[in-house]
Amino acid sequence: MIIDAHAHIGRFNSWPLAKARPEDIVGILQREGIDYAVTSSARAICYDCPEGNAELLEAAARYAQIIPLLCVNPRRREEAFAELADWRSRGFVGLKLHPTVHEYSLASPAADEVLGFCEEAGMAVLTHSAEEDPGCDAEAIATVAARHPELILIVGHACLFSSRQVVEVAERHPNVYLELSVNYEAGKLEDTIERLGCDRLLFGSDVPLHNPSVMLQRIRVAGLPEQDEEMILCDNARRLYGLSI
Repeated sequence: MIIDAHAHIGRFNSWPLAKARPEDIVGILQREGIDYAVTSSARAICYDCPEGNAELLEAAARYAQIIPLLCVNPRRREEAFAELADWRSRGFVGLKLHPTVHEYSLASPAADEVLGFCEEAGMAVLTHSAEEDPGCDAEAIATVAARHPELILIVGHACLFSSRQVVEVAERHPNVYLELSVNYEAGKLEDTIERLGCDRLLFGSDVPLHNPSVMLQRIRVAGLPEQDEEMILCDNARRLYGLSI
């Protein structure tokens, strides 16, 4: 089984995409042999969280391959907590945060309140990260991990195009996990595995922004033992999100 831990439906406002509808994403997953995708809504990220979340649930009801992640903007506190209140009963498996698009820091009081809720609720959080954005760089991730040691914090892209700081953060904080999409540099994956082990890493593609086949091949050419490869491709996502698939 393969679970893509970082997928989207819908178009991003700054990125023209030919194929971003739910049926398009499912077609891509099937073509690449990916069984499920932990998915958030581009509409929720870029335009309207409640509308995007509702659209995502409709897609998940139609397609078993889509596993829905709630998305909220902590700067809109009332709206965010209204969405969070019944997250599990609505069928969401975790939370997606995008500090860059929503223009806040993970270490801000607004985000901290949401993260505290997630820690108490046992709700895994996938956050966008980028080393050039101080709102979601390695330092911000370290601050959150220290404040919320029981929070399951999954770092999307493992800090996009970053140096090794995010791996150092994960070494210090066992509640930090790294999702690997868009990390193709030679030697980076092998170094990360050597330092963290395979039980802290998740395969993700960022589909439809990127093609899953590239990241799948990057993991497979690492020559890992079958059990280690399965951790990255499936088992860790299933465990962290509490999936019964």
